[in-house]
Amino acid sequence: MNEQPLNDVVFYQTYAHAFARIFVRPLIGTWVRPNHLTVLRLLSGLAACALLAVGSRSTAAWSGLLWVLSCMLDRADGELARIGDLRSDSGKVLDFYSDMILDSFWFLGAGIGLRHSSLGESAVLLGILTCGSMLLIMWSSELFERLSAPGVKAFGFKEVKRFHPDDALFLLAPFTWLGWLVPILIAASFCTPIFAIAITVRYFLLKRRSATA
Repeated sequence: MNEQPLNDVVFYQTYAHAFARIFVRPLIGTWVRPNHLTVLRLLSGLAACALLAVGSRSTAAWSGLLWVLSCMLDRADGELARIGDLRSDSGKVLDFYSDMILDSFWFLGAGIGLRHSSLGESAVLLGILTCGSMLLIMWSSELFERLSAPGVKAFGFKEVKRFHPDDALFLLAPFTWLGWLVPILIAASFCTPIFAIAITVRYFLLKRRSATA
């Protein structure tokens, strides 16, 4: 992991985090708080999902731009919290639910937007399936990690040099602009239910072991 601990704070040395730090440093000492950026991130992300659901090329283009902004704000709120020593329990909760809502609703928006594509009305069903699976994945992962030893993650995705696994979310914007939503939705509707079942089973097995220990 490319992380640098400092006074129990972890600073991620990725391109996205470094770029976000450029913009949040001037905010240190102002009235702006990390939760303000998180709310802005949630609103811009929901707008991106809503525009994606319209299903036109122009709204898809704007959806991609707002999605990039939302992803960047996701980096910025954490950087402001770390640099400004403004971490809070409420911020962690708000950030978690923002992640869960946006990462799930994007696929719902994609499914609704693709109702006039070659997938027809089945695209909406695939969007609902993927959205529900993503919600279950993130909720079960959170419960699993709370019950696990410190540092244990639900999925063992590793940060590679200068990139964090969450940076993959930025790719949803260019996928939208390139018109690749149909194969992305099909692949996601196949993979996410499998991941959802796997992490949910792991959580209940861990819960049972913890109860009998």
